[in-house]
Amino acid sequence: MEYPLLFLSALIGWSLAFMPSLPPDGESLTHSVMTMEALLEVASTACREEAQANGQTYTRPDPLTPQNLLLACLGASEEAGISSSKFTEVLDEIISQNTNIDDLNGLGGSPAHHFNDEVLEQGRDIITEGVSVIKASLGQDDFETARRALGAVTHTLQDFYSHSNWIELGNKDPYEKLLRPDLQLDNLADATTPTCNDCQERECPNVILPEILSRKTLTSGYVSPTPQGKCNHGDDTRGGINKDMSGGKVGPDGTDPHLAAYFTATQATKDLLQDIRTAFGNANFLRLLGITRSSVVCFVIDTTGSMRDDIAQVRKLTADIINNNVGTPDEPSLYILVEFNDPDVKAPVSTTDPEKMLQMVNSIIVGGGGDIPEYSLTGIKFALTAAPPSSKIFVFTDAPAKDFELNGTVTSLAQSKQTQISFLLTNALNGVRRRRRRSAVTNPSNSLYQQLAQSSGGTAIEVTKGTISQATKIIEDSVTSSQVTLLQIDSNQPDMFNFIVDPRVQRVILYITGLSISFTLQNPSGVSQESTVESGPLASVSAVGNLIRVSLNEGNLTGRWFITIRSSQAYSLQVTGRSSLDFMSQFVEEFGGPHPGFAMIPARPPAGQNAILRLIVTGVDTLFEVKLSLVSANGELLRNASVSRLSGSTYLARVSRLPDVPFILLLTGQESDGQPFQRQSTTQIQASQLTLQVQNSVVMVPGQSIIVPFTVDARGIEGVTVIRVQDDQGFVREFDASLTLNDVTGNATGQLSLSIPTGTPPGTSSVVTLEAESTTARQSNFALLRASVIREVIDLTPPVCRVVNESLDCPALCGNATWQVTLLMTDGNGTGLQDPRISVTIPDTPLNETSTSIITDIKDENGFNATLLTFSASCCVTAVEISAVDKEANVGRCDFSIRRPSTSTEPPQITSTPSHSPRLTVSLWTSLLLLALTALLL
Repeated sequence: MEYPLLFLSALIGWSLAFMPSLPPDGESLTHSVMTMEALLEVASTACREEAQANGQTYTRPDPLTPQNLLLACLGASEEAGISSSKFTEVLDEIISQNTNIDDLNGLGGSPAHHFNDEVLEQGRDIITEGVSVIKASLGQDDFETARRALGAVTHTLQDFYSHSNWIELGNKDPYEKLLRPDLQLDNLADATTPTCNDCQERECPNVILPEILSRKTLTSGYVSPTPQGKCNHGDDTRGGINKDMSGGKVGPDGTDPHLAAYFTATQATKDLLQDIRTAFGNANFLRLLGITRSSVVCFVIDTTGSMRDDIAQVRKLTADIINNNVGTPDEPSLYILVEFNDPDVKAPVSTTDPEKMLQMVNSIIVGGGGDIPEYSLTGIKFALTAAPPSSKIFVFTDAPAKDFELNGTVTSLAQSKQTQISFLLTNALNGVRRRRRRSAVTNPSNSLYQQLAQSSGGTAIEVTKGTISQATKIIEDSVTSSQVTLLQIDSNQPDMFNFIVDPRVQRVILYITGLSISFTLQNPSGVSQESTVESGPLASVSAVGNLIRVSLNEGNLTGRWFITIRSSQAYSLQVTGRSSLDFMSQFVEEFGGPHPGFAMIPARPPAGQNAILRLIVTGVDTLFEVKLSLVSANGELLRNASVSRLSGSTYLARVSRLPDVPFILLLTGQESDGQPFQRQSTTQIQASQLTLQVQNSVVMVPGQSIIVPFTVDARGIEGVTVIRVQDDQGFVREFDASLTLNDVTGNATGQLSLSIPTGTPPGTSSVVTLEAESTTARQSNFALLRASVIREVIDLTPPVCRVVNESLDCPALCGNATWQVTLLMTDGNGTGLQDPRISVTIPDTPLNETSTSIITDIKDENGFNATLLTFSASCCVTAVEISAVDKEANVGRCDFSIRRPSTSTEPPQITSTPSHSPRLTVSLWTSLLLLALTALLL
């Protein structure tokens, strides 16, 4: 195996396993490594097939890293400015959900999530339910829910191979039935079956009873307590059957049990991913993993009557973005549109098709509105739940918010998803008051928008309706996957600021929002340019409304730049560029138990307490002098973190006593050539003394109702805590609107009830946002609960493949010869096959080789709908993968590999091999009646 395991471990370094933390021996392989390896490998296969389908070439990168894979998959070069940060972020999201299972459902707390305590059937039920959520969510293009479910499912699937005796039974391939819920698990040890010797020692060789091994009986270990005669899971003091760590006794055949479990679990993970890829196609699979050229364009548009002129500019902007970027590295990967009016707010619509986006925008109908305020925050909330993390949302309106009570929810969602919100406001006051203002906007009703923009790292631009087109340049600037933030400042007094431009940064642009502003810009060589010079030696300067855009001239930008801003009023400064060098961060907390490790904190981190951040730097292999600082919105240094390198480009940063004011992360360091760099996080972070906890997901069926508990912890704060709950789909029926904190423990428990209306489509997902706010202290926090809907009765049986006829006369020299096979694919009495009913893939075959497919609809011997496929290919085509997917996304596959004789006298052969799980046993169907029917059809 030639995968860069050290790199994979470094990428998600804290999250290991079969342990979710760094192994003490430094050698054990982990959940993170196997999941990353499987994701990259199957993604590489999808990239190859996509390239082949488009008549392009694809070369598997070596080493197979996210950055290398992204460049190879997109057919790009380093110079193209494509960043792997979003791709890495998606991979991290999946892997974090995997490793969080050890925190949320610890070994002793939920045996089924880990295949402990011989609850093997319940463990498979968890996998089945999770896979159902993945497929239902992908059917609704809900990639975020699918990623979360995928991460959780892979943990349970992988644990089977470490916590059961599957490996000890001599198995080297994955257990097919874990991903085939239509098949019964057999030969399971029951409660009365002795399975292991009693061993109290640290090392327990031959602990599994010989009769269990000889009879191929499946069992698993108990965490605590272990019933008499049963297998112990094992821990630091007592041996057991788990293979979580290296160092176990090598088997009679020389097999390391930890490595064997690792390799089999990794293959099982690949099987699951291949199943998903086949069911939903390569394009959707790559979107699931975040392999795209550029960022998401999300428009939230006020459609009331006064917005008629603005809508015309939005249409023009959309056309410009599409026409200028189609086929380039900056082509948007996804378009999202949300329309809000009064009182209606339309559900988000999204598309990857630029022409469809044009149609959606052109079909906007303007009218209505009534009073001036509109439901803008509802529209933003819809966009935040629909858009992927790290998106950019642009809001067009000329009215204040009517639904200002959603401010906390919107702020929480923006922080959780690290999403920027920018506003193009056409309700600026005609005259600007002379007195000193504490806002960078002229209209007081826009102050809420300005606060949201500042906290999310966006901008609030005030323009007239006639000049809105000049302000939309900021949207065109941001349509890229590689935009990074070098500096952002909010200030209300004159000051001088500096920022470093490293050699990897291109297209540096400064945005200054505010009133009555002048500035002096100075480059690293000491050359200056005043703000009054529109086109000078350093930059091009343009102004519209309260926005000044400064685009640095291309050339030698490297070094430290200075800008002196003169203004008696509030203003904001943001410096951006394009670069593959970026970083992502996540607050994490340690957890204990048999599998101790770190778990991500999805909400606000604890104020006044020590904290840990995990940092992943992308686009560069080696860094030196890495430092992390916490700075305030006005640039004041608040804290310096203690940074330690795990390995590769993954770091842990420890911070003492988090401040209780908003802060931004500033990362600095040097590359291997000694060049310094700096990057900032975009979204402001607000710590809190309050903690709000709720389970992160529930799975329900239409018509079901459940009660979900939640807990508020506010040590040091007394009194009543107000609870606010919002959800997308109206699933929340009631909840405790306030809680009185316990004087001793400082916490309280409440509950909310969820109910899924009958007729809710499977795949529907609702993000429930809970917000807790103290009535005695200005402290608040939030938590997110995702409710996913699946069918009550699910077709779990995949389509069946049968070989009807074969013509396999292939010579040793392929030349002009062909081979042919006729197959029948049927879903029996299931939901029926999807369209296209049959897909054929020819891996690793030169593009000039030929093949043909003839598809005919017939009835099988039981009267069910079936599809007959006759496939012919050149004898130079050495392998083919044929699959059918039913309407519940169950996959049936027939894989063929042709074997040519070494001499012309040997008979040619072709073999049909079962696919990975869910795999099918391919059998010959020799019914004379069907053969006769086949002959007639052909």
